[in-house]
Amino acid sequence: MNKRTQITLFGTVIVAGLLAVVPARADRVSVGLGVSNGGSFFALGINSGRGHHPHPGHFHHRRHPIPHPRPFGCPPPVIVAPPPVVVAPAPVVVAPAPVVVAPRGYWREREERVWIEGCWVEAIDAYGRRCKQWQPGYWEIRRTREWVE
Repeated sequence: MNKRTQITLFGTVIVAGLLAVVPARADRVSVGLGVSNGGSFFALGINSGRGHHPHPGHFHHRRHPIPHPRPFGCPPPVIVAPPPVVVAPAPVVVAPAPVVVAPRGYWREREERVWIEGCWVEAIDAYGRRCKQWQPGYWEIRRTREWVE
């Protein structure tokens, strides 16, 4: 069997299988054609179906559902209103104004000199080795805030 016959047979089997599996619908018709020359593929399709909208020609927003007609001879639905709800107003609570006390004093900033002791610090020299270096002590100026009354 040559390659063209194999492809034709294989395509026919697939189409027959799809037609057997998919239920037939009378409200839409679809026709498709595909042609290949070995390197490229051309496809053409015609669809006369109405699409996926359940009610063609009508637009219904999801907040406004489609009205469903009642069957003939059924009584109208019974509508019962809920009992009224009476809500008492919330009690009014009057709180006294907060007492604000003005501070009696102020912040004063003070500077003091502090001696920082010298220490050994681990460092890396120019050859990448760890070594210890002495860092001498120094004076540091620290600012502190004090509350003065």
